[in-house]
Amino acid sequence: MPDKQNLINRLTQDLLGPLEEQELLGYYPSDVYLTGILFPQKSDIAPEDSDQLQAEGGVGNETNDTSKDEVSLATVKRPASAGISFVVESNEVPVINITVHGAVYFLDEAAAVITEKGGEQIEKFSWRRKAIKANLDLVPLNFSSQDYEPSQTGVEGLGMHIRTSAWGERILVTVAMINQYKLPEDYERASFEEICFFQTELEVTPAGNTIFCARPLGGSAIDEDTRMAQLIYRDVKEYAVGHTCSAKWIEKNNAVSKVSTTWLPSSNVKSMSSEGVAEFETLSKENILSTLWLAETSGDNLISGLRKLPKLYRQWYLTQEEQIDGLDSDLQAQAKLHIKNAESVSRRINATIDLIANDKQVETAFRLANKAMQLQRQWAEPKEKKALVWRPFQLGFFLLTLESVADEKHEDRHIADLLWFPTGGGKTEAYLGLIAFTLFLRRMRYGESGAGVASFMRYTLRLLTVQQFQRAAAMICACDALRQGDDVPRDIKEKLTDIPFSLGLWVGSDTTPNKFKDAKIAMADANAHNRPNQLKYCPRHIDTLLTWSVDEANKKIIAKCDNSSCLWHTKPIPIWTVDENIYEQKPSLVIGTIDKFAQIARNKNTIHLFGCNSTFRQPDLIIQDELHLISGPLGTLAGIYEIAIDKLCSNGDVVPKIIASTATIRQASSQIRDLFNRGTCLFPPPILDARNSGFAVEDRTDPGRKYLGITTAGRSAKFALQAAAASLMQAVASDDISDAVRDDFWTMVTYFNSLRELGGALVLMQDDVGKSITDYASRRKEQVRRISDPMELTSRVSSSEIKEYLDQLNIKYNEQGACDVVLASNMISVGVDVPRLGAMLVNGQPKGIAEYIQATSRVGRRRGGPGGLVLTVYNNAKCRDRSHFETFSTWHMALYREVEATSVTPFAPRAREKALHAALVIMARHLIPGLNTSVANAKDYQTELEDFIEYIVKRVKVIDPEESQNVEYALQGFLEKWLGSASAYKQYWNDRAYNKSLMLSAEKAAELKSRSGAYHGRAIPTPNSMRNVEPGSLYILEEKLR
Repeated sequence: MPDKQNLINRLTQDLLGPLEEQELLGYYPSDVYLTGILFPQKSDIAPEDSDQLQAEGGVGNETNDTSKDEVSLATVKRPASAGISFVVESNEVPVINITVHGAVYFLDEAAAVITEKGGEQIEKFSWRRKAIKANLDLVPLNFSSQDYEPSQTGVEGLGMHIRTSAWGERILVTVAMINQYKLPEDYERASFEEICFFQTELEVTPAGNTIFCARPLGGSAIDEDTRMAQLIYRDVKEYAVGHTCSAKWIEKNNAVSKVSTTWLPSSNVKSMSSEGVAEFETLSKENILSTLWLAETSGDNLISGLRKLPKLYRQWYLTQEEQIDGLDSDLQAQAKLHIKNAESVSRRINATIDLIANDKQVETAFRLANKAMQLQRQWAEPKEKKALVWRPFQLGFFLLTLESVADEKHEDRHIADLLWFPTGGGKTEAYLGLIAFTLFLRRMRYGESGAGVASFMRYTLRLLTVQQFQRAAAMICACDALRQGDDVPRDIKEKLTDIPFSLGLWVGSDTTPNKFKDAKIAMADANAHNRPNQLKYCPRHIDTLLTWSVDEANKKIIAKCDNSSCLWHTKPIPIWTVDENIYEQKPSLVIGTIDKFAQIARNKNTIHLFGCNSTFRQPDLIIQDELHLISGPLGTLAGIYEIAIDKLCSNGDVVPKIIASTATIRQASSQIRDLFNRGTCLFPPPILDARNSGFAVEDRTDPGRKYLGITTAGRSAKFALQAAAASLMQAVASDDISDAVRDDFWTMVTYFNSLRELGGALVLMQDDVGKSITDYASRRKEQVRRISDPMELTSRVSSSEIKEYLDQLNIKYNEQGACDVVLASNMISVGVDVPRLGAMLVNGQPKGIAEYIQATSRVGRRRGGPGGLVLTVYNNAKCRDRSHFETFSTWHMALYREVEATSVTPFAPRAREKALHAALVIMARHLIPGLNTSVANAKDYQTELEDFIEYIVKRVKVIDPEESQNVEYALQGFLEKWLGSASAYKQYWNDRAYNKSLMLSAEKAAELKSRSGAYHGRAIPTPNSMRNVEPGSLYILEEKLR
C-alpha cells in the first residue's frame, strides 16, 4: 500500500539518506545519518556514542536478556568495509560486473551561513553531497584473491576486494567495498567527515553465460522436523549474504539478474487465510459452517453436511499426492508421510461424524455447543444478525478431537492433538467450542456427577490468562443461559441439572486474592492491584457494567448485572475469581496459569478441582495454550508436575484428553512426549508447501507484514534506537500518510528483550527521542509531533493496570488519551489482540525465533487495514544479531522454519532434586483420603505410596528410560525419609516450622541458607512456583585476565 511504502521511503531517507540528491546539510553528515557509512580505517567509536541502552538496577537473570551477549564498543572499530558473498556457475570462466554507488560530503564554504549568538557572529558551514560511482566491468573470476586500488576503481579512497573459492563445481565469491582512507593521529572532525563514504551500495551482475546459483539451506535431514522443513520450504532460496551489511537480489522466472548490498533490508511476510483452499467454498455456500445451521438443521442434513468437510479435504490432498512424483527423489518419502498423516486426520473426522450420527447424546451436545457459540457471538455483536461461521480449520479441529473427548476409553486419549495455526487465526474459538461440547455431554450422561470441573485451560502468562478469561466467560454464560432458558427441550434441560455452568479464574495472588478475607480488603481499596473484579461488563449485555460485591453471609465475592432484564441481575453471574470460592464452587471450566499448579502440593483444598474422592467425575479435558512457552526450565519443572496432574485427572485406565495449541514450535512430538506422555497429532498436517496446508492458505490479497532491519554498525544501540524511533513517529504524523491509515501506525510498540534495556529506553523516549523528532521535522519543514509519556507493558505492571492499558490501546490517535509509545517485554508476545496496532520497533534480535514471530504478529492485524510494519534494530556488537541482519531476507522468507527446537528434561538430576518428590506428595494427599491433611499417617499407606512410585517410574521408562533407575532411587530415598520421620511431621508445608513439616518453599530454604551458609532443616525445599526455578548466577568472560 502507498502509505506503508511512504513510511519505508521516509525511514530510508532519514536513516540512510539522502533526502535530496544534491542536498546541503547544516550538521555533520554522520550526525544526520545512522547507517550505510564506510568510515576511515581503524576509526574508534567515540566515547559519547558507546552508551549501552541499560538502566541501572535492571533484572540480571532474565531468561530473554541478551544484553550480556554484547561486546564492549570500546574494542569495536567502525566499519570500513562491507560486502556480499554469492555463488556463480558457468561453463567457462565466470565473469561479473561490479558497481559501487555512494556519496561523499564536503564543506561548501560558499554556502556558509552567518548567525548571531550572544552578540557574536558565528559562521556555520554546510555540507554538500557529491555522488560517487565506481565500476569494475567484465571481471573474470579466475583467481583466488584480488585487490583493487582507488586508481582502478576511479574513486579516491575507495578500494575493492574479491575472493573466490571452489564450491563443488561452482564458485563461491565474496566482493567487498573498502574505505582505504586512514585517519591521521591528530585530525579535526571536519576532515573525518570528508573521508567517509555515505549511502554505499555494491551491485553485482553476471556477464556472458555466468549465472547466480542458490546456496543450499537447511543442513542435513537429521530429524522429522528438518525433513518436513526441507519439503515444505523447498522453494525458498538464498542467493547472497551480507558482511556487515545485508544482501538482496532481483529474481524473475527463477533467474537472478542482480545481487547487491543493502543497509535497510526488507521482506514482506504474507498472512495466512483461515478460509482454506477453494474446495471448501462449498461449505460456505451451503451454510454448513454456520453454527446456527449446525444447531438447528435436521439430523440427516447435519450428517450429510458434515461429511462434506473430510470429503473436500480428501479431494484436495489427493491432488497434492499427484505432484509427489515430480519432487526430488530425496523429498518423496517425506511427502508420502504427509499424505498419510492427512489420511489419518480425515479418517478421525469421519469417525466423529459416525459417532454424532449414532449417539443421540453426542449429537445433542454438539448442537448445544454450536448454539452456545452462536449465542455468545450474538451477545457480542447485537446489531449483527448474521450467524457465527466456523472457519474450516476450526470445525475440522472440533470434529477431529470430539470422538476422543466423548469416548473416555478411546485410544486417541493417548494422543495430544496439537492445533498448529498462525497467530490471529482463531485457535481459541476452536477449543471453546470443544469445551462447550464437553460440558453439555457430561451433564446429559452423568447428571450431577458430571458437574464439577470438566476442563482446565492453562496459560503461561498473566496477560494471556486474563484476556482469555474474558472470552471464555461469554461462552460459559451462554452455556448456562441455555441451561436455564426455553430454547432447550425439557427432557434435555432436566439432564443438564440445576447446577450452573461456571467459570473460575485460578491465578496468582498478584492478580486475584487467594482468600475471601483478602478479597474483602481488596474490594474496599480502589487502588488494590489484585481486586477480584476481573470482568468489567456483563457477557450478556456487553455495554452494561457488572456490580461486584461482598456476600458476607456466604463468604463469596459475587457479581451481578446492572441490567434489570438480565438473567444475572438478581442472582450472581457464575464466575469466580477468589481461590476459596473456586474450591467451593468447583467451576465447570478453570482457567489458570501453569504456575498455579505448583500449589497442588501445598494446598489441600486443590483436591476439589480434580473430583478426587468425591461424587464428581475427574476433568475430561486439559487445554494447554501456547505450548511453545512450556520449554526450558519452566517446561522441565512442568513435566514433573504433569505426572501428578495426569494421575489426578485419571480414573483407572481412563486418562484426560489433552489439547494443545501454538503457532510456533519445533519438534513438538518430543516436547509433548516429555511433558504429557502422549503421542502427537499435528493439525492441520503440513502437506507439500508451507503456504498451503488445505486449511491455511497464504493470502495473496493481504498486504502482509513488512519487516525491515537496520544495523548499529559503527553506532551505539542507544543512538540507533533513538534515530529509528524518532523517524518512524514523525513520519506517521506527516502529510505523507493518509488519515485513513494514520491510526494503524500511530501507536509505536517497542519490544525489548530485557527489562534492563527497556528501563534505559524509558528515559530515552522521554527526552532524546523528542529532540530527534524535532530535528527530522525541521529538515522537512513539518510540524513537530509531540509524544506523550510511554506506556509500559511488562511483568512489572499489575493486573488491574493491564486491563486499563489494553483499553487505552484501543483509543484512536485523534481521541483524547491515545497512546504514542508502548514499551513492551515478552509479555506482549501472546494474547494481545488490538487491531489498530500496526507499527513495531524491535530492539535487538530476540533469543528465539518463536518469540520474534509471536511478538511481531501483534501488529498489522486489522482486517482490511494496511498491514503491519516491523523495524528491527540489530546490535552489531552481538554476533547473533549481526548474523540475523546479514541473512535478513533469507530467514524472513521462511520464518516458521527458523523456529528453534526446545528442550524439556523433567528427569535430569537437578530437576529430580528440585521437584520430583512433589509429584509423589501430590498423588498421596489427593488420592489417599487418609493423607489429605495428615502427613504423619504415611506408614499406614506404604503400599499405596510404593504403587505411586511404580506408576512414576513406568512413565519415566517411556519418556527417558536412561533415568528411570535414578528416578526410582530418588523416590525410594524420599519415601524412606518420610516414613522414617513421619511422627515428627505435623504438616505438609510450613515455612515457619521447617523442622516439623515435610516441605517448605525453595525460596525460604534459600533465605535460611543465605543467613547461615547452609540449610539444615528437616523439610525438603520445594518449588512454590514454576518460574525463576533456578537462582541464576551470571558468568561473564572478561576481556582481560585480572
